Amino acid sequence: MTEYLRAHHELTEVSRRLPQRFADACNRRDLDTIRALIHPDAVHHSRLSDYPMAGIEFAFRATWSAFPDLTWTVERIIADGAWVTALMRLNGTHEGEYLGQAGTGRKVSWYSVDVARVHEGRYIEHRGIFDELYLLAQTGVVPESYLLQMS
Repeated sequence: MTEYLRAHHELTEVSRRLPQRFADACNRRDLDTIRALIHPDAVHHSRLSDYPMAGIEFAFRATWSAFPDLTWTVERIIADGAWVTALMRLNGTHEGEYLGQAGTGRKVSWYSVDVARVHEGRYIEHRGIFDELYLLAQTGVVPESYLLQMS
């Protein structure tokens, strides 16, 4: 194996392990580890804007408050060099306010797809897309009839 291929394989393995490490930290509510897995120069692309670590921490705290038993399960990982894509399933109970909707006590479940670039063993670029409309239907923010149409 050439040196380039060996380095590419090693980087792919580092990238492949990162989503599970991140999900485990999320499941432990371990913001210190979450911070450590994100490079200080990371860029997080979202619909609204690119946001810094303070925005990430706020989002985690708000999500954990709304869904205190939320768990992340890695269902699929595709890695190639510095790039990794992970399909995550999130499950929890809507106990607290989420986007203006008071807790309903309903069990919720949705998928997230995260595409990221890894540098020095940490996320340095990230774009996450999750099935927000399905989550909003489960929490009552949008009409429940939407759930019937998706079945």
